[in-house]
Amino acid sequence: MLFKLTKVIAALSAVTVVAASPTKRQENAATCNYVLQPDVVVDASATNLVAEFNYTIGRALAIETGVGGFTYPSTYVDNGDNTFDVVGKNSAEGLTAAETAAIITGWTGTTLTGLTANWLVESVTYHSKIRDCFEILWVELR
Repeated sequence: MLFKLTKVIAALSAVTVVAASPTKRQENAATCNYVLQPDVVVDASATNLVAEFNYTIGRALAIETGVGGFTYPSTYVDNGDNTFDVVGKNSAEGLTAAETAAIITGWTGTTLTGLTANWLVESVTYHSKIRDCFEILWVELR
């Protein structure tokens, strides 16, 4: 009986550790608002731009930091002039949200490689956790 109880406790401990691992990365995520312009005309109705922005931003952050991270699904607004307002939430393993944001905000004026296009980062603004919910809601309501 003691042997079975030990197995149960060990199994529950393993599940707790696995479940807790992603939480640490998610707590350190930085939410940023980007204005991105592709180097080719992108049809938002024919392109999965959520996947495009997640890939582009997540890839750039991984290359810059050299570590793994976590990317939440992006939201975006097509401005109608071949620019896109994007809200992206990303984290990098071992970095705080402020450290991650410092890297990301340094991308202004650079071009990031995507799947569909290369994206000029016209601007990036970092928002603290207090403003995260409001920024995501604002983009979704527009």
